[in-house]
Amino acid sequence: MAETNANETHKVLIVDDEDLTRVLLSRVLERIKVKNISILLAEDGEEALRIAGTERPDLVLLDLLLPKLNGYDVCRELRTIPGYEPHIIILTARGQDTDRDHAREIGADGFMTKPFNPSRLIAQLNDLWQISDSK
Repeated sequence: MAETNANETHKVLIVDDEDLTRVLLSRVLERIKVKNISILLAEDGEEALRIAGTERPDLVLLDLLLPKLNGYDVCRELRTIPGYEPHIIILTARGQDTDRDHAREIGADGFMTKPFNPSRLIAQLNDLWQISDSK
Protein backbone atom coordinates (compact mmCIF):
# COMPACT_ATOMS: atom_id res chain seq x y z
CA MET A 1 0.00 0.00 0.00
CA ALA A 2 1.33 3.45 -0.82
CA GLU A 3 2.58 5.79 1.86
CA THR A 4 -0.18 7.94 3.28
CA ASN A 5 -0.49 10.70 5.81
CA ALA A 6 -2.58 11.00 8.95
CA ASN A 7 -5.04 13.41 7.30
CA GLU A 8 -6.21 11.03 4.57
CA THR A 9 -9.46 9.12 4.93
CA HIS A 10 -9.13 5.36 5.30
CA LYS A 11 -12.08 3.07 4.73
CA VAL A 12 -11.96 -0.07 6.84
CA LEU A 13 -14.34 -2.97 6.40
CA ILE A 14 -14.80 -5.18 9.46
CA VAL A 15 -16.22 -8.57 8.51
CA ASP A 16 -17.30 -10.74 11.43
CA ASP A 17 -20.54 -12.51 12.30
CA GLU A 18 -20.19 -11.70 16.02
CA ASP A 19 -21.56 -8.31 17.14
CA LEU A 20 -19.11 -8.08 20.05
CA THR A 21 -16.10 -8.57 17.79
CA ARG A 22 -17.29 -5.88 15.35
CA VAL A 23 -17.77 -3.44 18.27
CA LEU A 24 -14.35 -4.29 19.76
CA LEU A 25 -12.58 -3.85 16.43
CA SER A 26 -14.38 -0.53 15.85
CA ARG A 27 -13.13 0.71 19.22
CA VAL A 28 -9.60 -0.44 18.48
CA LEU A 29 -9.67 1.46 15.19
CA GLU A 30 -10.67 4.62 17.06
CA ARG A 31 -7.32 4.43 18.90
CA ILE A 32 -5.22 4.53 15.73
CA LYS A 33 -3.27 7.69 14.95
CA VAL A 34 -5.33 8.27 11.80
CA LYS A 35 -7.91 11.01 12.14
CA ASN A 36 -10.24 10.07 9.31
CA ILE A 37 -11.28 6.44 9.50
CA SER A 38 -14.55 5.39 7.97
CA ILE A 39 -15.66 2.07 9.45
CA LEU A 40 -17.89 -0.25 7.44
CA LEU A 41 -19.42 -3.39 8.95
CA ALA A 42 -20.46 -6.72 7.45
CA GLU A 43 -21.95 -9.76 9.19
CA ASP A 44 -21.32 -12.34 6.47
CA GLY A 45 -19.22 -12.99 3.40
CA GLU A 46 -21.81 -12.01 0.81
CA GLU A 47 -22.46 -8.68 2.53
CA ALA A 48 -18.69 -8.09 2.70
CA LEU A 49 -18.33 -8.52 -1.05
CA ARG A 50 -21.29 -6.20 -1.75
CA ILE A 51 -19.84 -3.48 0.47
CA ALA A 52 -16.31 -3.91 -0.90
CA GLY A 53 -17.61 -3.73 -4.45
CA THR A 54 -19.26 -0.36 -3.91
CA GLU A 55 -17.22 1.30 -1.13
CA ARG A 56 -13.74 0.00 -2.02
CA PRO A 57 -12.28 -0.02 1.51
CA ASP A 58 -8.50 0.08 1.58
CA LEU A 59 -8.38 -2.33 4.52
CA VAL A 60 -10.46 -5.43 5.26
CA LEU A 61 -10.36 -7.09 8.68
CA LEU A 62 -11.76 -10.50 7.85
CA ASP A 63 -12.93 -13.44 9.95
CA LEU A 64 -12.66 -16.89 8.38
CA LEU A 65 -15.72 -18.57 9.85
CA LEU A 66 -18.59 -16.61 8.32
CA PRO A 67 -22.12 -17.47 7.25
CA LYS A 68 -23.03 -17.62 3.54
CA LEU A 69 -19.44 -17.30 2.25
CA ASN A 70 -16.34 -18.05 4.34
CA GLY A 71 -13.40 -15.69 4.76
CA TYR A 72 -11.14 -17.66 2.45
CA ASP A 73 -13.67 -17.28 -0.37
CA VAL A 74 -14.15 -13.58 0.40
CA CYS A 75 -10.39 -13.00 0.29
CA ARG A 76 -10.10 -14.91 -2.97
CA GLU A 77 -12.97 -12.92 -4.53
CA LEU A 78 -11.56 -9.56 -3.37
CA ARG A 79 -8.29 -10.39 -5.10
CA THR A 80 -10.09 -10.85 -8.43
CA ILE A 81 -11.67 -7.37 -8.58
CA PRO A 82 -9.82 -5.46 -11.33
CA GLY A 83 -7.99 -2.35 -10.15
CA TYR A 84 -8.76 -3.01 -6.49
CA GLU A 85 -6.03 -4.07 -4.08
CA PRO A 86 -7.17 -3.77 -0.46
CA HIS A 87 -4.95 -4.75 2.41
CA ILE A 88 -6.54 -7.86 3.96
CA ILE A 89 -5.87 -9.00 7.51
CA ILE A 90 -7.40 -12.26 8.65
CA LEU A 91 -8.60 -12.24 12.29
CA THR A 92 -9.73 -15.70 13.32
CA ALA A 93 -10.00 -18.21 16.14
CA ARG A 94 -8.44 -20.75 13.76
CA GLY A 95 -4.73 -20.46 14.42
CA GLN A 96 -3.23 -23.59 12.89
CA ASP A 97 -0.23 -23.22 10.60
CA THR A 98 -2.29 -24.63 7.73
CA ASP A 99 -4.82 -21.79 8.15
CA ARG A 100 -2.05 -19.19 8.17
CA ASP A 101 -0.39 -20.74 5.10
CA HIS A 102 -3.68 -21.02 3.20
CA ALA A 103 -4.52 -17.38 3.99
CA ARG A 104 -1.16 -16.28 2.62
CA GLU A 105 -1.62 -18.43 -0.51
CA ILE A 106 -4.94 -16.79 -1.39
CA GLY A 107 -3.68 -13.25 -0.91
CA ALA A 108 -4.12 -12.22 2.74
CA ASP A 109 -1.55 -9.66 3.85
CA GLY A 110 -1.74 -10.46 7.54
CA PHE A 111 -3.04 -13.10 9.94
CA MET A 112 -3.89 -12.72 13.62
CA THR A 113 -5.58 -15.17 15.94
CA LYS A 114 -8.43 -14.35 18.30
CA PRO A 115 -8.38 -13.28 20.95
CA PHE A 116 -6.09 -10.70 19.38
CA ASN A 117 -3.88 -8.16 21.10
CA PRO A 118 -5.35 -4.69 20.36
CA SER A 119 -1.95 -3.00 20.73
CA ARG A 120 -0.42 -5.39 18.23
CA LEU A 121 -3.23 -4.73 15.76
CA ILE A 122 -2.85 -0.96 16.20
CA ALA A 123 0.91 -1.23 15.61
CA GLN A 124 0.33 -3.30 12.48
CA LEU A 125 -2.18 -0.79 11.10
CA ASN A 126 0.02 2.21 11.94
CA ASP A 127 2.86 0.46 10.09
CA LEU A 128 0.52 -0.26 7.20
CA TRP A 129 -0.43 3.37 6.89
CA GLN A 130 3.13 4.45 7.76
CA ILE A 131 2.02 6.78 10.52
CA SER A 132 4.72 8.19 12.74
CA ASP A 133 4.31 8.35 16.52
CA SER A 134 4.17 12.14 16.40
CA LYS A 135 0.76 13.59 15.61
